[in-house]
Amino acid sequence: MKHGRPYPPDKERRVRIKTELAKRDMNISDLAHAMDIPLSIISEITNGIRRSKKTEERIAAFFGKEPRELFPPRTKKDLAVMREENAKREAS
Repeated sequence: MKHGRPYPPDKERRVRIKTELAKRDMNISDLAHAMDIPLSIISEITNGIRRSKKTEERIAAFFGKEPRELFPPRTKKDLAVMREENAKREAS
């Protein structure tokens, strides 16, 4: 299994962000521009492969949400399951 990043992709997180963007007729590029944050950083955070408490708080505030609503904490067990699912997808 590859361990290039500390966090595996998080589909649920991505869906939550995409839902909020769709409500506002926005895409991820629009969000990055509106927040003046590089698209690569926003993309990694929304995909769950990067964590940044400060940026997650800013994104949540932008949407008028609590950070835990969009970015709930993940346990070690959650991360292990996500890594396993990701490895299965990569192997097939």
